Order: sequence, then structure tokens, then C-alpha cells
Amino acid sequence: MATAAWPAIFAALVAHLITILPAAAVSGSHSGAGADVLPVLSGIAFVLVAQEVTRAAYEVVRWELYRRYEEHLVGRVIRAALGASTLDVFERPDLAAKTDRAVRVAGLEPGDLVDGLTMKWPLQAQGIAAAVLVGTVSLPAAAILSLVWILVGNRLQANMRRSDQFTWEDSVHAASYTHRIGLRPEWAKEVRIFALVGWLSDRYGRQTARILTQLADARKVGQRPLAVLLTLIVVANAVVVALAIRAALNGNLGVGAVLLLLQGMLGMSLLADQTGDDLIEYGASRVPVVLELEHLVANQSATATPCGTGGASGRPRESIVFEDVTFGYPGAGKVIFDRLNLEIRAGTSLGIVGLNGAGKTTLIKLLTGLEVPQSGRILVDGTDLREIDQESWRKSVAAIFQDFVRYEMSARDNIGLGAVEQLGTADIDQEIERSATRAGASSLLGGLRHGLDTTLSSRLEDGVDLSGGQWQRVALARALMAVQGGARVLVLDEPTAQLDVRAEADIYNNFLELTAGLTSVVISHRFSTIRRSSRIIVLDGGQVVEDGSHEQLLAAGEVYARMFRKQALRFTSSTRGGNR
Repeated sequence: MATAAWPAIFAALVAHLITILPAAAVSGSHSGAGADVLPVLSGIAFVLVAQEVTRAAYEVVRWELYRRYEEHLVGRVIRAALGASTLDVFERPDLAAKTDRAVRVAGLEPGDLVDGLTMKWPLQAQGIAAAVLVGTVSLPAAAILSLVWILVGNRLQANMRRSDQFTWEDSVHAASYTHRIGLRPEWAKEVRIFALVGWLSDRYGRQTARILTQLADARKVGQRPLAVLLTLIVVANAVVVALAIRAALNGNLGVGAVLLLLQGMLGMSLLADQTGDDLIEYGASRVPVVLELEHLVANQSATATPCGTGGASGRPRESIVFEDVTFGYPGAGKVIFDRLNLEIRAGTSLGIVGLNGAGKTTLIKLLTGLEVPQSGRILVDGTDLREIDQESWRKSVAAIFQDFVRYEMSARDNIGLGAVEQLGTADIDQEIERSATRAGASSLLGGLRHGLDTTLSSRLEDGVDLSGGQWQRVALARALMAVQGGARVLVLDEPTAQLDVRAEADIYNNFLELTAGLTSVVISHRFSTIRRSSRIIVLDGGQVVEDGSHEQLLAAGEVYARMFRKQALRFTSSTRGGNR
């Protein structure tokens, strides 16, 4: 509150100085009146210095609290999102919308709550101090002006709350999404290829104009009472000033008192200031959204099947069995798997084939525990997956997904995250280079200007970007790093989708080596990859419709054989066309 007191003390000292200065000027600096000037000037100098020191300390504390609170709130969102045991909070439409909202609003300067709290009371204190200054000259004037300013403040606050109750969240979300389309680097090429620049600018302009119109309409309510109060405050101030001037002309009020009155009247407007309340309202609005997400995740965890405590190290030793597994995404309106039965023998490689939407990736999510069956069981060596500690099980699974992550970090981190507990150990670089060699990425790492310390992002200083195929090798090396860390199940979801013909051939030739001793599951539309698996299944309609080796399925002449021949025919036709 010291920041609020100094302006009032300064105003009082200046008014007193003006009062005694004429007498000191007439009688001289060595007179009694002159001697009174020095303490006042010293007081003014002290107030000026103290005010700057207090303001600087206030800013340091304010920014520290601001950042700490903001980091705390964003951290709670991250912990809540990561605390969800399944992907429901990202995939179920109702839950995903709430998660997205919490992630979005938590990053929109929630620290404004701290700003508001640290601003509101000092401003109010300054207004009260100003009223005290006016009261030293005229108590009736201080009382009347304080009452009117407080009424104005209440009306402004009511108007603000009324506008905040108006629902425009959907409009803001739509405008925000349009804004992201225009600025996200991964969308920049398509935006320009399809000449969307003008369309996006116009769309964003219309959306923001709609928001501003809605805001203006909401604020129109209550404008008449506010106009009356503002007129009243103007009249009241004018009357007080007129009476003060008349009293000064009649000799009933000194110059210092008039100055004190005018400065106090100017500061009393802070009694109606809503800056602090606006910031508090804005910053506090983020808290319920974060609490809702935490409550949502807690409810999901409470209603989900309890997570087991059994260890998964070294598993599977015998098999992974899907026993009458039924699963469908909530809200999707259809079942992906209906009483699916499948056994994956430990140490074998399983290839999965099926048309888009057959459930290949969903099967992987169930296998890794990212989704939980609505009915049926997944058994690992005869133990229900629900009875196994999920973190332990996921450490037993290494995966490269079709939509693998391209971390804007160093090459060391991009690969080493496959066995994150090993990062920082003495031999981490040797382990990374070993994984990179097995993934065919050793020459890639050797060509980086700073080796493993090179940042894999051209958007960051001294960083480089990689081609799609190079990134896929890095992702494969990350999965193999997890294998070196103890994972016994290797999942390869379209592992060669972005590789050129030569790189793809290298992976094929090393396939048996890469999967040796592991329980591997391979999903691919390329039969040149799938055929390397010791066993292949065809998914259709939520069931396994074919099961066998590549040769057996070709001999059966069913779905797999037709798909294989169609793909082979395409390559044969392409080769003949090239020979012509």
C-alpha cells in the first residue's frame, strides 16, 4: 500500500510548500519561515526517492508472482492431461473439447489475476487517500464526491459483468482457429498453393468483427444509468471547484488548500477505476476451466478399471491374447471390434493388413493400453492387462507410429527419448549411435554440423530440418532405443511410408535382424514390408478374416491375395510404362 500513500503525501507536502513559500521569500532563507521550507523540501525529495524505490520493488514482486502463478496454472493443465491413463480426453468429442479449452485458456495470460489483485487495492487506496486530502479541506465535498464515484464504479462493474455473461466462446474459438491456419508453418505451403491468403484474411476479419459487434451489443445495456451518473459527477466536481474558487477569492481558502483540493479531486476518480477488476475477472476465468479438466480426469480415472500393480519386465514370455474383445469409440456410433479373438505368440512377428478403418491402429492402442476394451480381456502371459502396471507395460513396448513426433530438440534427444531414463548417462551417445546404425540413420547423424547436439528444426537458431524419410529413420531409431532399454514388444505402424525405394529396401533386408527375439507387430499398406512377417492377419468388420503366412494367404486366393496382386500389378504396369 506504500505505492498508494506516496502520491497523497507528495500532494500534501507540495500544498504546504506553496502555503509557506511566499512568507519565506519575503523574510529570507535565514528567517523562521525560511527555515520551515528546508524540511518540506527534504520531505518532498524523500517521497520522490521512496516512490521510485517502492515502485521498482513492486514491479519485481509483481512479475515474480505473475510468472509463478502462470507456470503453476499451466503446469496443472499439463499434469491433468498427462494424468489421463487413456486417450479419451483427446479423442472423445465431449472430453476433447474441454481439454482443448483448458489448454488454450491456461496459456492466455492467467497471470492477469495477479496483476489485478496487485493493482486493484493500491488504486483503491490512492482513491481513498485522495478523498482524505479533499476531506481536510471540505468534509461535505469529500463525502459527496466519494459517494458518486463509488456509484459510477459499481455501474461500470455491473456493465462489465453483464458483457462477460454474454456467450461468444464459439466465435472466439472459430477466429482463433482461422488465425492458427494462417500462421502455422506446417500449413503454410497448402495455404499458398490453394491461394487461401485472401480468403483467410477476410474470414478472420469477419469473425473478429462479429465478436466486436456482440461485445458492443452486450455493453449497450445499462448505458443510460451510467450516462446519468457521469453527468452527476461532472456537475458535482464543477460545483466544488466553483465554491472553492469563490472561497479563495473571498480570502476564506488559501492557495495551498485550493491546490490540495484540486489534486485530491483528481485522484478520487480512482475510486471508480475498474482496471484491477477487469484483470481479476479475466485471469480468474481461467481457474474454473483448469479445475474442470482436473475434475474430468479424476472422474475418468475413478470410473476406469483400476490400474494393476503387476510388473511387466521381460513380458511377454509366452503370448498376448485378445479374448472376446469388444471396443468402439464413445460417440462414434459404431463398434470397431466385436468379440475379437487373437493370439500373438511371444518372439514372433505379426503383420496386420486391412482396408482403411478396419481397426489396425485401434488394435495397437488396445495392445499398448492407450485404450481399454468395453468388454473382453487382453492377456499377457495369462495375466489381464488391467492387472499390470500401465507405466511398466508401456516401458515394455517400443513403437513408431504413422504420425510420429518430430521433436524440435537435439538429435540426441530425438533418439534418446526412446529410453528417457538413460539420457544423461555416460554411455548414452554410444547407445544412440547403435540405435541409429540399426535404423540406417548413422550417415544422417554423421552429416549433421554439430553431430548429436544439432537441433532438428530449421525454425530454431543453428538448427536443421530433415526430409520425411530422414525423420522416419530418426523415429525408428527412437523405437529401437526403447528396445535397447528393455522393451520386448516392437510396434511398427507404416515404418517405411516416407522412405525412398533404396532406404525401404535397406529396412526390408534388415527386418529380421531388427525384430529378432522381439514380439513385433507391423502395420503397412506395402506388402513388401508385410510379407517379411512370420504370420499375417487380415482385419475386416472387426474380425480376423484371414490368418497365415504370406505364402499360405496367397495360396488361399482370398482378400490378402487379391490385395497383393492388385498392388503387384500396379508396380508391374508402372515398370512396363517406364520401359516404353
